[in-house]
Amino acid sequence: MRDLKLVGLIVLIGLAGCRQPEPLDYYGFQNLQVSAVVGGQTDVSATAKLYNPNRFSVKVKRAEVDIKVNGQHAGHSLLDSTIFIPARDTFYVPVTLQLDMRGLFNNALQMLMGKREATVDLDGKVKINRGLITFSRKFHYEGKQDLSSLMSAGQDF
Repeated sequence: MRDLKLVGLIVLIGLAGCRQPEPLDYYGFQNLQVSAVVGGQTDVSATAKLYNPNRFSVKVKRAEVDIKVNGQHAGHSLLDSTIFIPARDTFYVPVTLQLDMRGLFNNALQMLMGKREATVDLDGKVKINRGLITFSRKFHYEGKQDLSSLMSAGQDF
């Protein structure tokens, strides 16, 4: 009976240590590069700056995200490589987005008419590895982006 209680205690401690991580904090992006438009689509690459508030490190195995600008589908991104995320630290992730230029056309018109801010929505799923446990987690981000800052490639946003 005593051994059973000890095993139960070890399992409870193990389960407490296996809780899902807190969401990462998004700080912006830098080094924006835009490729030529082909067939109404273009690739945009940048480096995303994030912070891990967790007291443990994790590995991201895969991330997929859909991007909306002012409520209109603007593109999609797929990260299909392993990224190490340090505990309680800022880190950088290279990101490539496939943008639909037709979806962004309305936002470009708004910028020409003086509107300098857009609402950016990111909806996706990330596959995370912590030790021997791998799990998927959905995420959502919504924030305002200064459209005129997008014209200054290489700057922090």
